[in-house]
Amino acid sequence: MAPADDTRAPLMAAVPPLAWMAGLAALADLLINRILIKLGHRVWSNDALFELDRWGSFARNLSVVAALVATGFCLGALSSRRSGLPLSARAGIAAFGWVLVPIVTLMTFLPAAWTSPQLVLVVAGLAHATMLLLILAGLHWKSTPGSVLALVLTLVASLSGVASMIVGMVGGRAFWEHTDRLSNAFRWSGELAYLAIPLAIAFALAIPRGTARGKAALFFSTLTAAGVAVGMAFWHRAVGKELPTVVYAATRLELFPDSYAVLYAVPLGIGWAAMVAAAISRDPARRQMGAALLLLLSAGYAPRTPSALIVTVVGVALLARSAIALAQRRR
Repeated sequence: MAPADDTRAPLMAAVPPLAWMAGLAALADLLINRILIKLGHRVWSNDALFELDRWGSFARNLSVVAALVATGFCLGALSSRRSGLPLSARAGIAAFGWVLVPIVTLMTFLPAAWTSPQLVLVVAGLAHATMLLLILAGLHWKSTPGSVLALVLTLVASLSGVASMIVGMVGGRAFWEHTDRLSNAFRWSGELAYLAIPLAIAFALAIPRGTARGKAALFFSTLTAAGVAVGMAFWHRAVGKELPTVVYAATRLELFPDSYAVLYAVPLGIGWAAMVAAAISRDPARRQMGAALLLLLSAGYAPRTPSALIVTVVGVALLARSAIALAQRRR
């Protein structure tokens, strides 16, 4: 157990300012920009689409601004001595993180025409390097089994997504015959890891079923899972054969065959249920896991846009912070 005067655990357990706002805004971005607007003129009029686009832009910008603020607080805490991390880890997180933040800030407020593909690739590289360092920082503390598993799965999902993209680009230019097979293998393994992250977090929650808060967590998480299942069934009925396209636009998942796309309701329902259960938890470190899961689910698998990447970085940072906080309590 950590000594009573050890302030490191409370520092890492508390959810950074605006992290929940970033998650909720990212969720609104998901619902508006990647689901509702994708239905297009079949459902919405021109005026409705214009209004949705306006609100979608607001939600996306709000998620980025809030994520940047939360990222700054996370970087400050993890790069300080109070984090208990080695100097090399703190220096690496600070070096990559504090280069990423100003670049994404400029991309957010400058006109879109000023954003080049090369700059987007730089942001993607910095974001994945920062996520790798954050995950390694969380693993350094040897936290609870559930937290360690969640971090490892996040690492696999991140690296597999990058490997799939690199193999596809390099192999395609070299006309390698096994490009698609290897790229898909990396992608599917990453998607499996991504879908398993909520299970690991649910395992780490250890919900006390005998308490009123525990019963409330179980009730609302079950209600959330049912809501996701009903929503998926509704979308399946509304869009029919285009459901895989809607799912991919929302989550970038393509693991299941198109004819079984409705089965995404199971892992996604579990994911959102775990998020709700964590958010209701009395433990601030586990509530931070809920915020992390909200951000990761809202950003989707292997995001490529700067706005989704910075949201994912915050989610990984919160996951690492919660793992460190739980580990520090055990010392």
